Amino acid sequence: MERSSTLPVYLTGRGRSRGWKEGVSAFALTALLAATPAYGQETEATDDTDDAEVIQVTGFRSSLQTSQTIKRDSEVVVDSITAEDIGALPDRSVTEALQRVPGVSIDRFRAGVDPDHFSIEGSGVVVRGLTWVRSELNGRDTFSANNGRILSFSDVPSELMGGVDVFKSPSADMIEGGISGTINLRTRRPFDGAPTISASVESSYGDFAEEWAPTYSVMASNRWDTGTSGEFGLLFNYVNSELISRSDGQQISNYAERTLYDNGDVVDPGAGTAVGQVYFPRGAAFRSQIFERQREGLGAAAQWRSEDRTMEATLQYLRSDSQQAWTEHAMEIATDNVASSGDSRAVAGTQLTFGPTGLFTGGAITSDDNGWRDDQNGADARSPIGGLQSNNIRRDVMQNYLTEDIGFNFKWTPNESWSFNFDFQRVESEVEVEDIGLWASTYQNVVIQMNGDDIPDISFTPPGLNGVPCAGDPGTANCPGYFRAPHDSFSDPFNSFPRAAMDHIEQSEGTLDSFRADGEYHFNNPDRWAESIRFGYRHANRDQITRFSTYNWGVISEQWGNGGPVWLDGNVAGVGNLADYFSPFAFDNFMQGDVPSPTGSTPPVFWNSNILENYDTFANFASTVANSWRPTTTCENWEPLAERCGQMEPGTPFLLQEINPIQETSDALYAMLRFNQDVGDGVEVSGNFGLRWVSMNRETQGYHSFTDVTFASDAECAAIPAGQTPPNFCLLSQGDRDAARNFADGSITPNTTSHDMEYYLPSFNIVARMENGWQFRFGASKTITMPDVGLTRNYYNITLQGPEFGQNNEFLGPRINSTVGNPYLDPIESMNFDASAEWYFADVGSLTVALFYKQLDNVITNGTERLVFTNNGATFDGIVTTPSNSPEQGTVKGFEIAYQQTYDFLPAPFNGLGMNASYTYVDSEGVVQSTLSATDPDVAAGRVANIDTSLLPLQGLSEHTFNVSGFYETDRVALRLAYAWRSDFLVTVRDVIVPYSPIMQESGGQLDGSAFYTINDNIRVGVQGVNLLNQVTRTSQVLNDDLLTAPRSWFMNDRRVTFILRATY
Repeated sequence: MERSSTLPVYLTGRGRSRGWKEGVSAFALTALLAATPAYGQETEATDDTDDAEVIQVTGFRSSLQTSQTIKRDSEVVVDSITAEDIGALPDRSVTEALQRVPGVSIDRFRAGVDPDHFSIEGSGVVVRGLTWVRSELNGRDTFSANNGRILSFSDVPSELMGGVDVFKSPSADMIEGGISGTINLRTRRPFDGAPTISASVESSYGDFAEEWAPTYSVMASNRWDTGTSGEFGLLFNYVNSELISRSDGQQISNYAERTLYDNGDVVDPGAGTAVGQVYFPRGAAFRSQIFERQREGLGAAAQWRSEDRTMEATLQYLRSDSQQAWTEHAMEIATDNVASSGDSRAVAGTQLTFGPTGLFTGGAITSDDNGWRDDQNGADARSPIGGLQSNNIRRDVMQNYLTEDIGFNFKWTPNESWSFNFDFQRVESEVEVEDIGLWASTYQNVVIQMNGDDIPDISFTPPGLNGVPCAGDPGTANCPGYFRAPHDSFSDPFNSFPRAAMDHIEQSEGTLDSFRADGEYHFNNPDRWAESIRFGYRHANRDQITRFSTYNWGVISEQWGNGGPVWLDGNVAGVGNLADYFSPFAFDNFMQGDVPSPTGSTPPVFWNSNILENYDTFANFASTVANSWRPTTTCENWEPLAERCGQMEPGTPFLLQEINPIQETSDALYAMLRFNQDVGDGVEVSGNFGLRWVSMNRETQGYHSFTDVTFASDAECAAIPAGQTPPNFCLLSQGDRDAARNFADGSITPNTTSHDMEYYLPSFNIVARMENGWQFRFGASKTITMPDVGLTRNYYNITLQGPEFGQNNEFLGPRINSTVGNPYLDPIESMNFDASAEWYFADVGSLTVALFYKQLDNVITNGTERLVFTNNGATFDGIVTTPSNSPEQGTVKGFEIAYQQTYDFLPAPFNGLGMNASYTYVDSEGVVQSTLSATDPDVAAGRVANIDTSLLPLQGLSEHTFNVSGFYETDRVALRLAYAWRSDFLVTVRDVIVPYSPIMQESGGQLDGSAFYTINDNIRVGVQGVNLLNQVTRTSQVLNDDLLTAPRSWFMNDRRVTFILRATY
């Protein structure tokens, strides 16, 4: 008897033979075999290529059958989507495709901490309420070289995939690292099917961007049987995909609790009566973004199998190159300046309205007239007395993600008792980001009328005098010249000034090298429970350096100093006429015409060229204007990244603390017993029990930076007159004063850390299968997830604070204040329990219910720790704010229900109908929240939200998610509609902008569809549509510890249609 190589345990089961009896196609089975993440592959199925033409089921129905086979025959909990499923809908990235999987939802903002920038194609992936996902490519670890830990799924072309598997419970032979799940991307291989040449040409159109974008792909695969030399196969796959889209957003900014008076305003008129507390905004914003993406993918594979089928070798290569660029025009009230300048109020002579809970519902808003606007005190007063200052922003962003992955696998089955697997891999990843913007400013009032759940009406109007008569001639202090004839237009540069500039760069790269060896001994005794024992070893080394600058925002002119701002109708030496750099931007067809343009007929001016393409011009303009407004040598104004104050890495635009080198190595051993037994009455029990041991080391390079602090000199202390209270520093002893001066010397000391970790990860999985199609499974396991790379940053910015008196008047000596990363972070740990009942009643027919429970420990959050530092012979300690592993324990629990069926029993033509649907419920308790940012050079560990975060739901967790797809498929026609919906969820615990509030996304869903017609055996045409209902994405600001929310944002993007021509030979 000849034994072939075996599947990895988590994709095997005694149901394989039963699958053939039920008519599973050869195509479905080879897709199942292709799902093997690192160990082994059955060779039986790929022998029967000729039979596949007889029994193969094609189309979307086939993809559902394949996914059902994978789910049913696996020994762990897994859901899959296959190439046909991905191709049946306009899922242009793996992220979009994953939203069709039970228990999986996706985010639609570009960054979790930045809910102001919408993502057309989806961004982060959440599995069963958690973001702690692990990414694999063909069963091997993979990643993007940013401050996170996993692959950027949105940058991977779905056209290169043979399928995607979402593993929700592990076995001992799986690579450690995914608490919420492991997402494995499967590329195609030549032995997966018959020789094929296929090509696809597509063109997509967005009704908002009003632009066409092409996509084309080609795949060629062949195999040759040479007899004694074995069988060879080659496969080549290439895709080039473009996308052009537009999204608009309208926002209400920065609600604050205020006192409402009987005159309908939130400012005391002098003798007014307070009528209650209300929540009143400080302004509004609107933005329009044009997004362009080009994604190029290349996949190749070569396979060889010996004539006696005891050896098989596979070489696979993937290259994914994704380039994204977007330009945004945004006009937003500068609420930080509004709050510091007397705050917002009603326009004089108008009243504000509020709902029963105190939420603002409408009114005309301006600013109080108590703020300082410096040019009102000069000979040419221009800044108005009233009006809200705005940011009129032109922002250009470019993002490049390049990942190359090459893997080699060799399987050897010398006899029917032994099988071996050897696997090598190398991943190279590069990330480059440029994000640059220029802020101009105008003054205006904002008129807002809420429309219930619909988009509100918002307009920006010229500022007035807040009811104060104009005293004196225009251009004097009590009668500023702003917006007065002949300059009564926002399009006139006379009414705008350049306020600020910002640039940000990321240049990161990383490599991953890994090797694994597995063996399995088969007992070959059908009377024994033990079927086989599997064991193996894996070594991996990840070497990465992340260069991520701060978002370098700085002032170039402002209202509050140096005689007022530099107005755009002026001329500055070295730049020329400022107005030449700016042009009006009209926000045409804003929100697809559903609301009027907020700027009316005289739109304000914005920077008028692509900043990325003209960076030198931008940098010269911003720094020259800044120096003309406030000549300084103390780094107070904006300067380009490469010219900032601080210690730079030579030859780069990065400060030392913005560079994060890290090296991680891991060694793992595992042993696993697989069992199987027919226990009678048509019940078959199978499963596995194993233990994985993993030893990890993290080595980081960084610096201890000791801030240069100027303390009082001994002479200054001695010169204090008798009876006068001396500065606290002078109360120190001479020795302590000398030590403090020595310590705070501005030096930077290199620092290397090494952190060892060791874990034992048991797992147990059991499945009981019945002859009537029912099966029950249970799993228990321990898993870990490593912290994001950015949180382990080894950089300590140490500032020695002067002495002070405590609450009990005790004298406190000099203390360290530091906000740092934590290179000693441990992984998050989870004990997982899974159970399911599954009924498979047809080739495409199943109803499953799965329960899950996770007990979480060592969750990473904000923490404090007392540390001791020594520098220049002096030692001090202090409480340091840092990421830390929480001692608290939390839980996540829930259930999934999934159903799919083709209605073949109906009379023609209705027998082509089918449906698949899923519902997921998730709840959490006691999981600590954090305001950590893996991309912030200081890790933002000291920054907190403005409410108690322990009261918030878990970030990214929707309590309810629902997916449903209905389809109709015959020999020639294939129609499909799919709707994905999720309930409200927390986007971020802490927004990145004032007032640093938690932001929720309201519940909503998206409808997509496709229609294909098969002309003949080789040609197929189709059309796909996305966002058919023109979904509006809404967010809310959490206002207080009662979790009261107020409407914040409304985003609208394209409805897209794609026309497709596919040919297969």
